[in-house]
Amino acid sequence: MTQINGERQLRFDEPLERWMVHRHAADEVFVTDHVALGDSRFAVAARLPTAHRYFNDDLSLSASIDPMLLLECSRQAGTLVAHCHLGVSTDTAFLIAEWTIALDDESPVPQPGHDPDELTVVIEAQDLKQRGEALLGATLVSELYLAGRRVATSKVITGYPSRSGYESLRTRRRSSVAPLSDAVPPRLGSTPADGREVGRALEENVVLSTVRRAGGRIVADLDVPVAHPVFYDHPLDHVPATALLEAARQAALLAVASETEGGDQETGPWRVGALSARFGRFVELDSPTEVSARVEHVGSSRSVAVLFEQDGATACDCEVTVLAPPAASVALAAASGGR
Repeated sequence: MTQINGERQLRFDEPLERWMVHRHAADEVFVTDHVALGDSRFAVAARLPTAHRYFNDDLSLSASIDPMLLLECSRQAGTLVAHCHLGVSTDTAFLIAEWTIALDDESPVPQPGHDPDELTVVIEAQDLKQRGEALLGATLVSELYLAGRRVATSKVITGYPSRSGYESLRTRRRSSVAPLSDAVPPRLGSTPADGREVGRALEENVVLSTVRRAGGRIVADLDVPVAHPVFYDHPLDHVPATALLEAARQAALLAVASETEGGDQETGPWRVGALSARFGRFVELDSPTEVSARVEHVGSSRSVAVLFEQDGATACDCEVTVLAPPAASVALAAASGGR
């Protein structure tokens, strides 16, 4: 248990109810407790999984943190806070306009008395937009503490339309009813990206296919498996933001791998240290999406611009910071012959 600013201790032993975080599978719920710290600040506890087919599927040689796991924990924490503390009803859709995460420390040393799998998310709700008593939107700024040490910060700008408002929005954006993911057949005949170049060991977690190079960019097709147990834990009528951020992560790693191929740059696993995304429109399930990535800044880290294009328009644009391998990883990779 963790003490938060003199408040009651947070528990990490049992996951909370699934509806609080919009999950259907109990194994996908990581949050375990929550408490209000003031009028606009909240603390949420989460226990990180240690044997998860997606969140623990990382080819890194170091014991670093997957930013996608931290993103999911911050998403669950923010969803819980919206329902349990901000008055957002369960009959509400959650729309993300912008989402960022930046890692402070990829391999934190646990402070005395802290479990290395215990994550605490401290959230401040800002810029609340209300109509009467209904909350229409908010900015949630989070600090994430693993084993008592801050490891990341995150910010998400969200809207909370009613279910009928969401359906009306979707109708205006499309000329047909949007299909649900469980009714969309999987794409066949595509060639998945090389898992070694996108940091995934399992092919089921590779979400890019048919990779090519064009005009100094890496270009690929978005190919998120509609049966993926994390991205489509329940049926959706669009590609979720979490899947797009995973695709941006993979595209950025591909772009860096292409740039350093055959050169004398560092060897070993490159790591994503920050992601920032702006979502301009829904990414539809029934239309192809092209993902392109270009390295825009070279130094001790790489800044990579990633775009998602669908039906001739930009649906999402991202900036990804890719960190060079730590010296220990480089030495280990060299000692093992680069395997």
